[in-house]
Amino acid sequence: EETGLPVSIAEDPLASVVLGTGKMLEDFRLLRKIAIE
Repeated sequence: EETGLPVSIAEDPLASVVLGTGKMLEDFRLLRKIAIE
């Protein structure tokens, strides 16, 4: 509410982390860009 950003509650938080990590590893250029910033 305070930031106005959309938020969702995951049914399986660990699976969400694993899936998100997998997506980042698939696009290594994006990972490097985020890590540099």
